[in-house]
Amino acid sequence: MKINLKKIFSIILIAVLVSLVYNHFNGNGLKLIRNERVLVWESDSLASNNRADDLNIDSVLSKHKNEPASEDSINKTEVIESFNEPKAIELNLAYKLFKDGIQFIDARSPEEFSEGHISGAVNIPFYGSENYLKVINRLDKNKVVVTYCSGADCDISTLSGDELFKMGFKKVYVFVGGYEEWRKNNFPVTKPK
Repeated sequence: MKINLKKIFSIILIAVLVSLVYNHFNGNGLKLIRNERVLVWESDSLASNNRADDLNIDSVLSKHKNEPASEDSINKTEVIESFNEPKAIELNLAYKLFKDGIQFIDARSPEEFSEGHISGAVNIPFYGSENYLKVINRLDKNKVVVTYCSGADCDISTLSGDELFKMGFKKVYVFVGGYEEWRKNNFPVTKPK
């Protein structure tokens, strides 16, 4: 019995092509090319508020109390609305949120976290976050949270922000510069003694 390599190669090629075509047209097919996640950037307009998480419907209503319009007619964008997705922020806004007491979430591994982290941050590693459900459930999903990781080259803060958003957190920011940029600017960090 002689092995015909051309026939074997042809069968494999046809099988691969048929499976790719089937996968493409199948509604539950696998994505073969990963779409790059593009973050929406938050403007510094939030930084002009006294406290980012305190703007609510009452402050908007008090601003409009002398107007004849009803509460329903107030422009919903005036209220700090729930986001459609996590928003990226830069260092200056991250620091303003930090000074306002906003909760920071370190998405790095426990080992990296123990080597140093933004002061007051809680460690909820993206890989293994299911082990941190008690910590996640203690956080107020209606308050602003900021996720971060090592730096701009690290995407687990974005992935973590997406997961928190799926879990019901309404205002999630992703600090893109991460711990590295924070530390380089001599902002408050906690390091082992």
